Amino acid sequence: MIALRRIPKLKRLLKIGGILLFVYFLFCLPKTLFSDSYSTVVEDADGQVLMAHIAEDGQWRFPISDTIPYKFSTALIEFEDRRFHQHIGVSIVGIGRALLQNIRSKRIVSGGSTLSMQVIRMSRKRTGKNIFDKLKEMVMAIRLETRFTKKEILRLHASHAPFGGNVVGLEAASWRYYGHNAAQLSWAESSTLAVLPNAPSLMNLDKNRKLLFEKRNRLLKRLLDHNKINQLEYKTAIIEPLPNKPKPLPQLTPHYMDYFTSQGKSGSRINTNISNRLQSNLNRIVKRNYEMNVTKGIANMAVVVLDIHSNEVIAYVGNSPCSEVNKKHVDIVQAPRSTGSILKPFLYAKAIENGKITPQMLLPDYPTRINGYAPQNYEDSYDGLVPASEALARSLNIPSVRLLSDYGVTRFKQNLQEFGLSTLFRPAEQYGLALILGGAEATLWDLAHAYAELSRCAQQETKQKLLSPSVAYEIVEAMASVNRPVIEQYWNRFDGKQKIAWKTGTSYGARDAWAIGITKKYVVAVWVGNATGEGVPGMTGSNTAAPVLFESFQLLPTAEWFTKPTRDMKYVLVCKESGHRAGPYCTEAITKYLPMSCLSTTACTYHKMISVSKKTGERVYLHCEKASNIDNRPWFVIPTAAESYYKSNHPSYLELPKFKAECEESTQDLDILYPLANSVIKVPKLLTGEKGKIVFEAVHRQSDAELFWYVDEQFVTTTKDVHQVEFQPASGKHTLTITDELGNKVKRAYEVL
Repeated sequence: MIALRRIPKLKRLLKIGGILLFVYFLFCLPKTLFSDSYSTVVEDADGQVLMAHIAEDGQWRFPISDTIPYKFSTALIEFEDRRFHQHIGVSIVGIGRALLQNIRSKRIVSGGSTLSMQVIRMSRKRTGKNIFDKLKEMVMAIRLETRFTKKEILRLHASHAPFGGNVVGLEAASWRYYGHNAAQLSWAESSTLAVLPNAPSLMNLDKNRKLLFEKRNRLLKRLLDHNKINQLEYKTAIIEPLPNKPKPLPQLTPHYMDYFTSQGKSGSRINTNISNRLQSNLNRIVKRNYEMNVTKGIANMAVVVLDIHSNEVIAYVGNSPCSEVNKKHVDIVQAPRSTGSILKPFLYAKAIENGKITPQMLLPDYPTRINGYAPQNYEDSYDGLVPASEALARSLNIPSVRLLSDYGVTRFKQNLQEFGLSTLFRPAEQYGLALILGGAEATLWDLAHAYAELSRCAQQETKQKLLSPSVAYEIVEAMASVNRPVIEQYWNRFDGKQKIAWKTGTSYGARDAWAIGITKKYVVAVWVGNATGEGVPGMTGSNTAAPVLFESFQLLPTAEWFTKPTRDMKYVLVCKESGHRAGPYCTEAITKYLPMSCLSTTACTYHKMISVSKKTGERVYLHCEKASNIDNRPWFVIPTAAESYYKSNHPSYLELPKFKAECEESTQDLDILYPLANSVIKVPKLLTGEKGKIVFEAVHRQSDAELFWYVDEQFVTTTKDVHQVEFQPASGKHTLTITDELGNKVKRAYEVL
């Protein structure tokens, strides 16, 4: 009777126990099974490891893979859990077999664990054989099977199983022991790794080599007996030797890995579009050039290659294989460096885009001083006037500085930021006109992407955000011109192999040497120098960075050249001599396809109508010569400051005729207001004790005339609109000479005390 009275209570207890067990079953698995730290792994486009870094806990443990190789999974299931695909996490047959083995051996030799139970044990970091832990893991293994598929459980096992020493997971083991990824494992290699998690100490190849070899071959025999492999595969596999010793993991892109780590991707698998072959070959090119350069005091180099259409990196060398003393750890690709002339294509592009110039328009190239800034050409020579495309191809400094002055520094800085330059932190006025000659800093990363955008713009059919296709096309054509400086000797070596649009740059003090080239498919960007900032006399972008650029392009498939985007262009009548739109006095005009923006450029200002005497050919005016004796002729007139330089390069150039004597005095459109003739000037001292300045002033009848100032026949500056110049003259006697564009000239002698 007492027992009968206890039955309802017992039922309640069983019911409560069942509910509690069910609740435990539902929540026995943690949300995240494994909280381990993982190695950072960078893979190439084919899934091959380019670079790997050990996990924070000192283990080689790759992030969980999405796949598991067939050979390994087959060998693992055969060795560990043949009924894996039939049971629900616990194998009654396996437990029974393990009990019999333990009874016969009078000790625990087998636990009967399924692969699912092993996953649970690995996640709990359990190493003992407590029976209660075993029961708990059985429940958790069943729950595991309800949350994950069989394939997912296999991946969890393969990614966290111990493989000896500090090697955890199949992928890390495959690379450490065999030097390739798991997908390439042979049957012998797969079987070796399949038996290791059961006894990882066997990977001590000095002590247990024979035991491991026998254990592997027994598994291979089982695979043969169960028709998992054929007789030929078996015979080939059993004679395959064991690995000798752990291999180093690939270290092809250390600085690219650092870049990803800085982006918060540490401990993850990073899939890239890098080509393993290209990266390996590029590493060899950098190493070879480093060995040549280091004897010259040049220790560092960086190269990045982009695919134009995907905008993805396909090769990345952050630094040369130098020593730590030479900043081997610094990723130069991401380091801001002085730009030199490498930004010039973007200035010329935006100037054409905004209707400032045409591609062939003559630009001034003579000694220039603007607000105290006096740039010089690299070769210290001048053309007087030079077509814009040629000025870009030859990287002439004077035309670029004058163009920037006309275009606007603030405007150009904003344009550069639109192209992706992220290191222009200072206000535009602090950069000034030096912005175009290296007064700013940029990274090789940003510049490579900016040039990639230039290439993409040249391939579009309609205007994109940054540039019209026709403008971009004109720039890449200029950059591909063979009319380049003599010092750019590497162009001639490469000529004929592939047409490339390229630009070099060298920063002030020869601290940075740049070379960037583009085709329709690729960008190659190169930097050479010293990470310490130390300059190297004689180092230029042409003689150090350009050779690496062309060697790198030889590794890439040849690309077709850009197609002229005529839909974005118009036929324009252009003055043959000046490159401007033809004006009313141009003597010879040609029709050319030009970007539509060129329609808003000024008409030719160089061709002017002058009056000459029919008898003498001298210049005259109506008030000093009879109308019947005057002949009006169009004449190509260039600024006085440019004339002597232009004549030396253009022997056919005809100077303006001299004025007829009786006309000369009456044609003074130009005069000097200060200093007065033969004046004696005393320069005051400032409160600081420094010598002060004086202001010279001139006037011209035409309000928009440009004047050219010389002191003692040395060019000083030009003025327009307001003709005032500050001087701090030296003591002694001097002569001030001012000329205008038509050759009118006035001189003034003065003395400074």
